[in-house]
Amino acid sequence: MPTGEYQEYLGDKFLIRYSPSCQILEFCQQRDIVDGLSLQYGTVEDAEDNLPCARVEGQKLAQIYNIPRENRLVGSNQATPQNYRKLAQQVNILHCCHHAESRLDNPSESRLILAHDSSITLGELMTPSWRLPQLVEVFLSCCETHLGIPSLTDDILTLSTAFLCAGARSVVSTLWSVNDLATALFSIFYYQQRQEGKNRPEALQQAQIKLREFTKANLKEIFQEVETRERELARNRKKYPLDSIEYKQWQLEYNMYSKLNRQIQEIGQSTQQFPFAHPRYWAAFICQGLQ
Repeated sequence: MPTGEYQEYLGDKFLIRYSPSCQILEFCQQRDIVDGLSLQYGTVEDAEDNLPCARVEGQKLAQIYNIPRENRLVGSNQATPQNYRKLAQQVNILHCCHHAESRLDNPSESRLILAHDSSITLGELMTPSWRLPQLVEVFLSCCETHLGIPSLTDDILTLSTAFLCAGARSVVSTLWSVNDLATALFSIFYYQQRQEGKNRPEALQQAQIKLREFTKANLKEIFQEVETRERELARNRKKYPLDSIEYKQWQLEYNMYSKLNRQIQEIGQSTQQFPFAHPRYWAAFICQGLQ
């Protein structure tokens, strides 16, 4: 929402936080406080092996918070519904960067899409079997995780609301289908702000500003290892026969990094100085629940 001032938006002047209802906000406030010094982080990354930016996003977050390998579900071999549920029951901060879809015709069938087209639906998250009292924050770095029709559902039946009802104190979610690369950058900026001590609305606000002021020159700095990794993967796959399992595994990862590198090069060659300045890249992200 532009304020009328040059390139200024409402979110620049105010810290904005949402709640599906006053009752759900009260549930969040009544939950026990979790020790902030011993928070456990977990990630679910690129569950269908087709989001190259999500892989880099997960790696960056793992570096920021020293997330152990056993707390990361990476790719279709690991990101199954069973493993997802187990991880969600163990960690305090859950970051999900994979596909999701909202079903406006049948909200209970809105789903987090996981390995081999398996999923976890909103309906499942709302059942008593999904209780996650230790969850402090969930970041749904996926498409449409807070897309709904208020006139039909009163803005309650969304995937983000389901996590609040299951036990999370706060959820960062999206209002529409988001860009893979822009979302990866936004997530990295958000957690950098959180690490500096900012609360969730503050971190979200600063991440939005940083993304829209991000230049194409900055892009190569953040993803400087992508080109190197692409060459490394090309060398590794050559060590195996074309029909071998090992070659196919290296080829899969090579394809993802190659695709990401092409995206970066295309942006670098474009005439846009600020490639993510348009609100469609950064305005989809909202914060719900506690600060």
